[in-house]
Amino acid sequence: MRSYRSNLSRSGGFTLLELMVSIVLVAMIVVVLAASMRAGHRSLEGGERKAEWMERLRVSIRLIDSQLQSCLPLTVKEEKDLKRSVFIGARDSMTFASNCSLFGGRKGYTIASYRIEKDEKGKLALYLKETTIGMENVKEAKLLNGFDDIRFEYLQSAKIKGLGGGGWSDELADTTHLPQKVKLHLEKGARKFSLTIPLRNRKPPGNDPDEESGT
Repeated sequence: MRSYRSNLSRSGGFTLLELMVSIVLVAMIVVVLAASMRAGHRSLEGGERKAEWMERLRVSIRLIDSQLQSCLPLTVKEEKDLKRSVFIGARDSMTFASNCSLFGGRKGYTIASYRIEKDEKGKLALYLKETTIGMENVKEAKLLNGFDDIRFEYLQSAKIKGLGGGGWSDELADTTHLPQKVKLHLEKGARKFSLTIPLRNRKPPGNDPDEESGT
């Protein structure tokens, strides 16, 4: 009778050791599942951030390309009736007149001013400030941020009178003509981008038609 009860007890339930082993196994499975879910969540967030970054980059590059393609060859009169192009180009800034606006589409002429600044983390950001010609409104937006390097380069023609050398430079030496092309360099970690934009209307109005070729 005693042996029968002992066998019945063992076959009808778990021992304390078996129960502890089961609890440990369940806990391990829960930990593994939680870790997998966290990793999946981080991967999803990382993918969303990357997609957002790529979309922001695509839109910003398209805007810069559109504004430069719509660049206007305007000049301003200085002392002694000398004329200077509105286009001012440097390594970390660029200003020009355009009929394409980030804020107003293609409504009216605007002065677009790009500048590159370093943030508190040492990363570079690209800003755009627009001023509508004939109006006092000024609008500004951050186009890109978190880059290790951002810089502009300008292709200048050596055939233009009074301009020596020509070729690519990070400083626009010619003050009377638009550059032939503008190049935007972007670097973020191992990723390097380079966008070259040709300018369509490079001749200021009223200039000698032979001045561009130097004849």
